[in-house]
Amino acid sequence: MSYPSSPVNFDGKNIQSGFNVNTLFSIINDATISAKTKLLEIKSRRSAVSIGDMFEMQMLMNHLSQLSEMSSGVVVAANSAIMTMARGVKG
Repeated sequence: MSYPSSPVNFDGKNIQSGFNVNTLFSIINDATISAKTKLLEIKSRRSAVSIGDMFEMQMLMNHLSQLSEMSSGVVVAANSAIMTMARGVKG
């Protein structure tokens, strides 16, 4: 049985030699910068902090937390898959 998406002959062009997580780290870095910027803005106003500012800060921190968890999950899943493949090869 032939699959249309699979190459007829393997030529080695589709080999990936690593797992690139730089994009994930960049997204987390951007979220961290946003949270730090908001903290500095709140700090500069001292006692003039509104409830809206606090809700926005909470939203930024929740977003940062979700991004961190997602990135950790991706790395853990990749590690688990690699460990499973390694166990199969060790045989």
